[in-house]
Amino acid sequence: MFPLAGKFLLMPLVLLVGVSHSVAALPPKGIQLSFPPFTSAINCSIDGSADTLLKPSDICTIGAQAKQVVLSADNVISARYQYKRRVQLWLPRSGYAASFSTMFVVAFLRSGDRVEVGNYNSFGGGIAFAITPDQKLGSSGPESFGLFEIDDKTGMSLRGENTKTLAVEIDTSRGSTVQTMNDPQIPHVGIDIDSVKSSAANSLGTFRQIVDRKLAVFIDYDAQKQLLQVRLQNLGFAANTTVMPNKKTARLNLNYRNLRLSSIVNPESYVGFSSRIPEQENGAYILYDWKFSTTWVPVSY
Repeated sequence: MFPLAGKFLLMPLVLLVGVSHSVAALPPKGIQLSFPPFTSAINCSIDGSADTLLKPSDICTIGAQAKQVVLSADNVISARYQYKRRVQLWLPRSGYAASFSTMFVVAFLRSGDRVEVGNYNSFGGGIAFAITPDQKLGSSGPESFGLFEIDDKTGMSLRGENTKTLAVEIDTSRGSTVQTMNDPQIPHVGIDIDSVKSSAANSLGTFRQIVDRKLAVFIDYDAQKQLLQVRLQNLGFAANTTVMPNKKTARLNLNYRNLRLSSIVNPESYVGFSSRIPEQENGAYILYDWKFSTTWVPVSY
């Protein structure tokens, strides 16, 4: 009570004890990565047990005025080419999660000797866009794209609950003849969750249809719909194509539902590529373009 002109004014008493705010804190800002130019912001790491005399910088070679990255080695080995910093993908108990979109252009180029004799057999093991908890390849075998060590019979990661990996693979080596994998014949595109036994996969036709060509790959994840979509666009022969990537004309290869990214990967993870890189005498993989962005959206989980 407060005195006013000889009288007392009764004021309501409001207790602000244990008040919970219904409005959540603002989400993190989204990020945008765009290459080329390819710079030291991306790190190349290789399997430490690999039989090679080359340094990582010799295996992930930046060329053409930093407009492309050539992936090849003196032996078939596993390598990663990932953004150096972790990227925030979800925030515990915030009511927000990140949707993401990524696009890259890659070519599987045969060596001159293979072109001369008309050899269209696969080389290397393919490449995967990957979200991983670290940049350590360990002693991961060739069937795993350098993602993690696997059980050869099941394809499951041997890293257990620490695997925390989501990958979209373009597989050029592992067909349905491998026991228990049940993947389509090569080449194919697949979604891998803590395993190289794909949760979903789709054929890309024959190796002749993709070799020596630029392929644009579009991967979009909607955190609200829990939907992962993968599209591919064949841009034509790498040597002379002028076709630009266009998601509107790309083919929808995979439409994978009920994927909650927060239950698979760490809140902060590394993004980039993991590959079983081919021998130089057989050919090389060329990465021409890579874009990655996140947009934070409210979620109910």
